[in-house]
Amino acid sequence: MTLDLKTAGVHHVALRSTDLARSRRFYAELMGFPVVLEAPNLFLFTAGRTVFGVRGPEKETVRDDCFSPFRVGLDHVALACGEEAELHRVAAGLAKAGVPNTGVKMDEALHVPYVAFKDPDGIAWELYFAPSPELEAVETYVRALGARDLSAIPLAADVIFESPLTQGALKGREAVLRFLEDVLPAVRGTNITRSFVNGEEVVCRFDLDTAAGVIPVLDYFRVCEGRIREIRPYFDPRPLVGAAS
Repeated sequence: MTLDLKTAGVHHVALRSTDLARSRRFYAELMGFPVVLEAPNLFLFTAGRTVFGVRGPEKETVRDDCFSPFRVGLDHVALACGEEAELHRVAAGLAKAGVPNTGVKMDEALHVPYVAFKDPDGIAWELYFAPSPELEAVETYVRALGARDLSAIPLAADVIFESPLTQGALKGREAVLRFLEDVLPAVRGTNITRSFVNGEEVVCRFDLDTAAGVIPVLDYFRVCEGRIREIRPYFDPRPLVGAAS
């Protein structure tokens, strides 16, 4: 008999700790994972869209026990990372905090970079390079603005664009490209500082270098099947408006 289990994926992962306060300091204060719930002998944090629960010791917990990936059960937990530069940043931060880690290594089977480290109980984690097609589409857009070459931007035919410089929303690829072409003469470059991905939604923070100075921009995108369907930039338009007047 086949159960043919229907599931959307992992709901949560539960870990056991020998020292709950120490584990909370590691995951919340060092790693920076947001704690979403605290209860007696338990706290929950999120990594991306996955919830992790960490439970403190029970009377059955061996006092000096330490995780081993060679026991039957969990071998390690791997988190996806969309930027290779983030692997190097995290590896350096872990080393600075005194947390043993592998540095950025190459997975010989899949030829993909990763960094491996352990929590205070020895539980093995990896941050594993897994490019997001949504993030790649957005960063292609931002880099194209900086290069003043719109030919590579993966816009959907029915893309919607609304910014402080438009009167209402622009609809359709051609209308959006015409608007961007009018803006390009004032653009000197772009520098991405941070991106966040949640399914089809991407938020990208970047600096737009213009003839009127550097303007910080926060863009909201919706990306479907590698094509940008929605763009909503948020920035102070006064430098550009003043330069044009």
